[in-house]
Amino acid sequence: MSYFLGGYFLLKIKPFDWSPIPEVYTCSTCINDSLLNTWSYRWVNERVDHLNTAEELVGLNSANVTAIRHWTDKKLAVGEIGYPNVFMDLNTAREYRQKFFPHLDSVKLLAMYFDEPAAEAIIQELKPKTATMGECGLDQMLSRKVPENEDNDETTIGYDLVGIEMGGSFHSFHCHGIGVELTEKFGLTLNQFGLFDYCADWKPVLDAFKNGEIGVEPVPWFVAKIKQIFVENRAG
Repeated sequence: MSYFLGGYFLLKIKPFDWSPIPEVYTCSTCINDSLLNTWSYRWVNERVDHLNTAEELVGLNSANVTAIRHWTDKKLAVGEIGYPNVFMDLNTAREYRQKFFPHLDSVKLLAMYFDEPAAEAIIQELKPKTATMGECGLDQMLSRKVPENEDNDETTIGYDLVGIEMGGSFHSFHCHGIGVELTEKFGLTLNQFGLFDYCADWKPVLDAFKNGEIGVEPVPWFVAKIKQIFVENRAG
């Protein structure tokens, strides 16, 4: 089965208390902190709450944030990042990490992939509905139809179930604390990364989400293959 890249995500993994797994390697910012986020963009400059997030969660000061916003202006203009937190290629993600976050340890770089039917459905779901709506990074990335990278830089660590919101943000099944319920009901296996091992048929799970049998956000849900890419971690 062919998979297409939904983007690279640079994350600070947070402790997770709703699961038997202490950390979960989901790209959802409901669970983990993205190092590229709304505060990284110039047009939220006056949003104090966003600036506080940058300062408190990832150790930046206002000068650092200003430098990041100059960087994102340039990268957004040439299509190397997508709003709010999608890196379109591996080199750009690594550059951002090395340039602005050498002080952070345990940074994780993850890639999220979708099979072709899911990719097409997400593109249609996220397509701007009015002339004033901008494209989001997830839509832009999937529209490029970049095939899965099969080289040794990327290692498959499991499968997430993600619910896509308008604007390109997304939930994980972990947002609802249903990991154990899904393993018991559908025979899935949660691995050491807080993701599911490979399943030959995800349809019963997605159908249960769609028909309300399992309580989740009322948005379209998809299976995402998650791969980890090595990044050099250097403590402050």
